[in-house]
Amino acid sequence: MDFIKSWFIDGANKTGCRFIVVDSYNELGPLKYYTENGFIPLFSSDEQEKEYTGISLDAHLPTRLMYFDLILLKR
Repeated sequence: MDFIKSWFIDGANKTGCRFIVVDSYNELGPLKYYTENGFIPLFSSDEQEKEYTGISLDAHLPTRLMYFDLILLKR
């Protein structure tokens, strides 16, 4: 993960990316991995993400959208 982050902020990389977005499995292991690597859920709750994506509120949310702001590495 550190390699990917550093690759996007390298001066030779001209992609113009600011955020890395992942669609993590909504399970403890993957969520913990991304959280420990500085990723933040895009939505504040499962319910909010279900509403936005059109998933029934009583259904299981299989994934969570998470993002990392690369600007944090430029400081």
